[in-house]
Amino acid sequence: MDLSIVIVNYNVEHFLAQCLVSVRKATAVFEAAGFEAEVWVVDNRSVDGSCEMVRRDFPEVKLLALEENVGFSRGNNEAVRQSTGEWVLLLNPDTVIPEDALVKTLIYAQAHPKLGGLGVPMVDGQGRYLPESKRGLPSPWAAFCKISGLYRLAKKSARLNRYYQGHLPQNANAQIEILSGAFMWMRRKALDEVGLLDEQYFMYGEDIDLSWRLLKGGWENHYYAGTSIIHYKGESTKKGSLNYVLVFYKAMLIFAKTHFEGSEGKVLLALIQLAIYFRAALAIMSRLVKKWALPAIEWTLIFAGLVGIMEVYSEQMGILYPWKRATAALAMYAATWTASVWLNGGYDQPWRTPGILKGVAFGTLVLLAIYGLLPESLRFSRAILLAGSGLALLVFTLVRKLFAGAHWENQQSHRRLFVSGPEDLVHLIDLVDSVETRGTADSAMWALLPEEMEQPTDFNPKGLNNIRWIGSAKDLAEAVRVHRITEVVLSGQDLTAWNIIDSMSRVADNRVQFRIAWSESGQNKGHIMGSGGPEMAPITELHRAIQRPAAKRNKKLLDLLFSSMVLSAFPIWLFTNRLSWLEGAFQVLLGRATWVGFSSDIKGLPALKPHLLNRSESMDPRIRQRINLTYARDYRWTTDLGVIQEALISRRAIHRHGNN
Repeated sequence: MDLSIVIVNYNVEHFLAQCLVSVRKATAVFEAAGFEAEVWVVDNRSVDGSCEMVRRDFPEVKLLALEENVGFSRGNNEAVRQSTGEWVLLLNPDTVIPEDALVKTLIYAQAHPKLGGLGVPMVDGQGRYLPESKRGLPSPWAAFCKISGLYRLAKKSARLNRYYQGHLPQNANAQIEILSGAFMWMRRKALDEVGLLDEQYFMYGEDIDLSWRLLKGGWENHYYAGTSIIHYKGESTKKGSLNYVLVFYKAMLIFAKTHFEGSEGKVLLALIQLAIYFRAALAIMSRLVKKWALPAIEWTLIFAGLVGIMEVYSEQMGILYPWKRATAALAMYAATWTASVWLNGGYDQPWRTPGILKGVAFGTLVLLAIYGLLPESLRFSRAILLAGSGLALLVFTLVRKLFAGAHWENQQSHRRLFVSGPEDLVHLIDLVDSVETRGTADSAMWALLPEEMEQPTDFNPKGLNNIRWIGSAKDLAEAVRVHRITEVVLSGQDLTAWNIIDSMSRVADNRVQFRIAWSESGQNKGHIMGSGGPEMAPITELHRAIQRPAAKRNKKLLDLLFSSMVLSAFPIWLFTNRLSWLEGAFQVLLGRATWVGFSSDIKGLPALKPHLLNRSESMDPRIRQRINLTYARDYRWTTDLGVIQEALISRRAIHRHGNN
């Protein structure tokens, strides 16, 4: 075998298909020239149908479908060890190679007996040249110029842009130091001498490490400009995310500790640490802006509208208001409506009208109650307050239409995921169709198996042609992300209560709606469980599950309010010798603990912060299990308050318990 091509894939089915089409054409030209090639695809447990696509459309490819995501380095190594080519090409799935690329590259490589590794020019999806096509060793100075952006001042400077080898022409062959893992052509003999990819690196950095080991082993790394490839670049990752920042710079730390010593190593480590903090801060700031931008915009519009209403009302009624105090009151009005909408889930996505209506109504009642308690000298006009409530409702609605279009309540297409065995799945689909007008006809649908079940041999059992099996329940979080799932239907027959709670907790932050379906044989189709019990009418979500946004918000608010009350009454705790309550309040306010949580011996429930008081102190493990399961499935802030009240009366000691 002359060449072994290895592609590691993770949830980029469509990019992989395009890549394999180009590889198929290139290998045809390669074999027509008298050479032989093999193609390996290593799949890191994708849930987007990648494996099915490879088996169906590319039967000539050798597929390694792994049972877990083992990362880029280990995934490549798994195939390289089984491959037999004299040359090995590591290729990213989000690349496209020309038909003659393999032939040209092999001829060039064979003409250079000291060549250990080779890279080629790469362009992105817009045709722009990617500077990482040729790189230098990330020494402290090169890393500083890269991290600080100094290299941009003189991109062709050998000193300032050593990281991207800016002094070397893009269209000329040259020896370089560091290859890109997107297209990494290597001699098998060289790999046998210096070793495969270092499996310390999960993603990123492994290509730098191997390139440097090739050079230290006496081999050469070349930049071959006789061909080029498309690299869409980072389609499997979100490069602006905090997770990307941490993974990338963790790889750089491993490289620095492995290959640099003394003062040079300390300088590089310090630079990388600084870059981590800087990029992490940017990612956090971006997240905060994204989270608070909409409330800030709506508060500003409501406040400005209230000022306008007061000006008009003042002029029409001939009333002279003390504007300094009045504007402060109007700002409070706007803040009250905004906070009330937030508390009632008006900012949880997808946006829903009930959360906004309840938020405006509750905020108006609170303001009217406060208004009635104020002395006459501080009251302005009840008419302005009531007009403001209509203004607030108008602002909340119009802003959402502006952000998401006229049909903002349906900005997400209906995408349903079933977690069920194949036999019960047929009944569940029939059940959903019978109780919901939308049913399954216009839904995109996928299915996961309970973890203990095996994949059905018939991919579309019993004629279910519009549904795809994509993995097991342990893949739920990734399946929700990849397929943008909006609703998960859980089989009450095939899943235990613990499985159901665990499934809900894994993806609660994704604002997914959950249904628990209990199918029955015969004419009685069964029922779907919502928050109010068995329902044959429109299905409701389990919105009180402890990991749902509304429940988490209510729990956090109770924690903060009660902790503030404890600290404000600190003399009481001093005189009653209950200092642990003061310490606990500090821990809760700092975000390190919550007041009430699960019993520490109950496993399989959603993870909470360390807690100060147990939900159940019963000695019977079955009773504790039942109480904690109910608490997780149907959280109410009054339950926490009751536990706290009982602890105060009984003088129960508090202490911190670890996560479950």
